[in-house]
Amino acid sequence: MGLTSRVCISLDIETTGLNPQSDEVIELGAVRFCGAEVIATYHSLVNPHCALPYQVQLRSGITQPEVDAAPDLSDIVPEMVSFLGDEPIVGHNISFDIDFLSHKGIVLSNPTYDTLELARILLPQLPGYKLPEVAQYLGIPCPVQHRALADAMTAKGVFTALLHRASELGLPILSEIASLTVKSSALGHIFHDIEQGRGDGALSLDEFEAGVLQPSAYDELPLRPSRERALLNLEEMRTIFDDGGPLSIAFPGYERRPEQVRMMQTVAQALNRGRHLIVEAGTGTGKSLAYLLPSLFFALENNTHVVISTNTINLQEQLIGKDTPALLQALGARLPGDRLRVVQVKGRSNYLCLRRWSSLRRGENLSPDELRFLARIQAWLASTKGGDRSELKLGGGEISVWNKVCAQVDDCWGGQCPYQRGGACFLFRARRAAESAHLIIVNHALLLSDIASGAKVLPEYRHLIIDEAHHLEAEATNQLSFRVTQREFLDYLNRIEQRRSGLLARLRERLLLSDIIPLRRSHLEQLSADLRRRANRAKEWVSQLFAVLLRFLEAHTEEQGEYERHLRLTEAVRRQREWSDVQLAWDNLSSELRGISDMLNELYIALEDLSGERFPDCEGLMLEISSLLHSGEQLQHRVSSIVSRPEANDIYWLSLGGGNGSLSLCAAPLRVDDFLKERLFSEKECVVLTGATLSTGGDFEYIKGCLGLDDADELLLGAPFDYSSSALVCIPSDIPEPGETGYQQAVDEALIELCSAVGGRALVLFTSHSALRSTLAAIRTPLEMKGILVLGHGVDGSPTKLLETFKAEPKSVLLGTASFWEGVDVVGEALSIVVITRLPFSVPTEPIFAARSETFANPFDGYALPQAALRFKQGFGRLIRSKSDHGVMVILDSRIKNRYYGAVFLKSLPPCTVVSGTRADLPATVLGWLEGSRGDYAGDL
Repeated sequence: MGLTSRVCISLDIETTGLNPQSDEVIELGAVRFCGAEVIATYHSLVNPHCALPYQVQLRSGITQPEVDAAPDLSDIVPEMVSFLGDEPIVGHNISFDIDFLSHKGIVLSNPTYDTLELARILLPQLPGYKLPEVAQYLGIPCPVQHRALADAMTAKGVFTALLHRASELGLPILSEIASLTVKSSALGHIFHDIEQGRGDGALSLDEFEAGVLQPSAYDELPLRPSRERALLNLEEMRTIFDDGGPLSIAFPGYERRPEQVRMMQTVAQALNRGRHLIVEAGTGTGKSLAYLLPSLFFALENNTHVVISTNTINLQEQLIGKDTPALLQALGARLPGDRLRVVQVKGRSNYLCLRRWSSLRRGENLSPDELRFLARIQAWLASTKGGDRSELKLGGGEISVWNKVCAQVDDCWGGQCPYQRGGACFLFRARRAAESAHLIIVNHALLLSDIASGAKVLPEYRHLIIDEAHHLEAEATNQLSFRVTQREFLDYLNRIEQRRSGLLARLRERLLLSDIIPLRRSHLEQLSADLRRRANRAKEWVSQLFAVLLRFLEAHTEEQGEYERHLRLTEAVRRQREWSDVQLAWDNLSSELRGISDMLNELYIALEDLSGERFPDCEGLMLEISSLLHSGEQLQHRVSSIVSRPEANDIYWLSLGGGNGSLSLCAAPLRVDDFLKERLFSEKECVVLTGATLSTGGDFEYIKGCLGLDDADELLLGAPFDYSSSALVCIPSDIPEPGETGYQQAVDEALIELCSAVGGRALVLFTSHSALRSTLAAIRTPLEMKGILVLGHGVDGSPTKLLETFKAEPKSVLLGTASFWEGVDVVGEALSIVVITRLPFSVPTEPIFAARSETFANPFDGYALPQAALRFKQGFGRLIRSKSDHGVMVILDSRIKNRYYGAVFLKSLPPCTVVSGTRADLPATVLGWLEGSRGDYAGDL
């Protein structure tokens, strides 16, 4: 009997937290239904015999008196279990509810169906999969959230709507999803039942591919740049920004900003003259339109490419999804010539490789995670045009599976790939789209990897705009760096000898189907056996090498950092006696790897000699061998450069920890200025670098030196805000310096006093996660007792989720590290205070920072201080986001007042009102400023 015609139970519970061992159930709700009909409902609050966390009360509306008066869980179990019966249980992330109840002694053996998993398969391109988000997409009312019965009712509606959607799938998609999910999930029965009900019969894999993969037609021809350069008319472009001009008509509330007009004209001049330009434009300048306008006119009038590179995907999406369409609509008939074509191009790993996808789904012994993810891919392929991973909201476990099917350079067959030849390759289609586009939007990672690797994802271009340019050095360093792990070696060797899916397994299968002379068959079988033995010996040497490296690192490092331990491999370190053990272990492994490469070459030649004989997929095997030879050569070269042949201009280190706790061999360039100078700036006619934080001490010398930008025009613009009346900088003078006794306690107490007085509205920035967690533990309870929500980065959810909550809840405090120093854009009173707990100096033992510091005569003043000042300025930039904003920055690091270098940090800020005084006076001063009065904070600076 299909699920649409049998009784099911929708179940939801509310709890005090996510840990069933320490948290408690506070509410139960269930709905008995058949199809769309509700048969009965069950609901009860539960007494947890503990205090309800403030966040739970805020989210659910359940109060402490309500649960205190509710029955114990044990008292309602018989009634609830009777209601559930033995019917299938439906719920959103239902495993959480079932597991939580099990920990409380309520063990349910009913079949379960997860609407979260079902939605992830059937709605692969949703931006989010929370129950309200799925319900809204499906048109299901969801007026009440985070209450058990209401959520159970919503989950019931979602379930029936998803069953209907599944029944409407095309047979090729349905057949493949049923085949995959029946091996990995209880949902397999749903898809299998629906497929059987169709009565059409299952499709083969080849029929499935033919049914869902259609080549894309290319309507646009590649651009052919004009022979004569058409110059931009600066005066005509200026009028676009005038009152009464296109922008003022198209955008309600538009105000002409002289800084924006000046930047636009300077960018236009750089394009006209073929000059490099560096521009700092403060928050509120509107720099995106200031470079977009001349870029699109220049690209159209000269029929050429202009590449625009950003550091973040968010800004890319803003440019292509909001700013550019709005500008085109405003300009209308003023645009010259043909219509503007704009594309967004990403790095290879963002695109699905159809050949690798096809190979994985034909494999045996796939894990449940792989099977579930492949089921999502099947549904996605029916609708995707670009094959871009951003269309899928990947979960943590899915990223590792995505890496097995994305378009990696090491495993790309290029023009020999049947999918590329057939016009279906997503990466190739992205390249073709870029060839015909006027504006090409990329990120720094793609821009620099394309230059470094020569991958040629981007077409030839001569004009480049780099926004968020303060990230260029770090991304160039990243693209020229590498790390090698034990897992990488084992993955390489498994590609050769893995029992069911490796090269040798595929070779054995083809031999069984082939019709070749016995002598050649015997030769291939012997090669295969020898290669398998070598690969297995190599695995043993890999284990020995990394065991020796681990012993060496532990012998020569102390505990350091929050997550990773580093050991720089300097000349002095390499002179340690134990380093010879590392070299010997590598020599043994390297010898084995060279033997493997020799045998792969021999196997390639043997297959090449089979031309004319019946041997299935001979070309595919040869391409796989070529890919393996390249991967093996790269591994040998990288490890050899670290262990045996270090270069003077590179940095080498061992790293233990990180995301998976593994040991890595790491390398990075000492400098990137020569690379950028030779491969970027000297190759392009015009490069414009812009951002809000490029200058230090009032000039661009520091960043120009880092980037190798010798000859460039400069423009330093302030923001169009009156900072002296909108921004106050407060420096409490009686807080101990970081590292001194009492510093952490003083910071915590100052935050409690300040946030209590103003009711939250604060972003608190930290330089380490450990300091953040310490402060979070100290201030959460005191502030939440006063009705102020406290959110911690890395504790209470993802950065995106934290920002959403912070914006939605007026009385809240957000504690952040790293990513929160920039990119946070909260306009208005929701963010009225930015607190910097500690000046953002880099960790002195971090290998790249330590090595680069040594190249300066005065490492602190020449390197550490400018870096920290730029970061400090980025933190301040979170405060004032519009002309109407009014806010306070509080600096809880008294070194800014007590040390000589404090003036450098203050000089990096716009001309704000800066005051100093005691901690006791801080809350009243901040509150007075926010309410519109200057206050009495003594000791103005």
